[in-house]
Amino acid sequence: MRQLTLLSSLLLLSPVWAATCYWPSGKVAGDNWLQCPGSKHCCAETEACLSNGLCVAGKYMTVYRGACTDDSWPISECPRVCYEEVADGWANLYPCPSNNNEVFTCGTAGWADHVCEQQLGNYTWVSSNVTVAQLGVSSSSTASSSTATASASSSTTSSGSADPTNPTASCSTPSAGNNATMKTGLGLGVGLGVPLLLALAGLLWFYVHTRRQIQSLQQKLNEQAALHPGLRGNYAPPPQELDTGKENWPEIQSNDRSELG
Repeated sequence: MRQLTLLSSLLLLSPVWAATCYWPSGKVAGDNWLQCPGSKHCCAETEACLSNGLCVAGKYMTVYRGACTDDSWPISECPRVCYEEVADGWANLYPCPSNNNEVFTCGTAGWADHVCEQQLGNYTWVSSNVTVAQLGVSSSSTASSSTATASASSSTTSSGSADPTNPTASCSTPSAGNNATMKTGLGLGVGLGVPLLLALAGLLWFYVHTRRQIQSLQQKLNEQAALHPGLRGNYAPPPQELDTGKENWPEIQSNDRSELG
């Protein structure tokens, strides 16, 4: 039962990255800013992490620079987008009309017209992929229901704390009797097998659900990239005027049909 309780605890805690996030000024960001897995940059809870160190607000599909777990802000880990201009918070990025294909304008929190009007700084887009679709969102509800089922099933075979974060719950001694061994075996089978299957089912659901979210968000980013070619890293060649001067036309020589015989 101790292993099952520990497994349930891991399911609850694994998607949450407990690290302090800092703004460029060195001030600590709020508790709703979480570290992206495998990186030092932080995004707002329930929003998406990108592999280039930026974040995406899924509701509005807005790209922004978040916080960093290293208060020295190493540029290789945390992009210094509007690092000095917006030092005490996050910075939104938009492809403004005056920008080139791959240049984004950054500014304080606000809509595109507000950020483009501010023109606080520019950022050259680096191609990226979605690493986490919803940061900090896990199968906690599924895992909690599995833990509750495990606690209810284990009440006949164990005693002690039912807290899923307490791995020190001890098993009670089986009652004496002719069928003690059989009852203990059945109790362990029901107490361990069913909750474990529920926990594994919850983990599988979380994997499939997260994968669909990542695919959906990646598709939306690709659709935006189609509207803004700079997101894909493509450059459109500058328009060229066609030369219509006759002096550059190739000379056409005509042959007399009689000479062809």
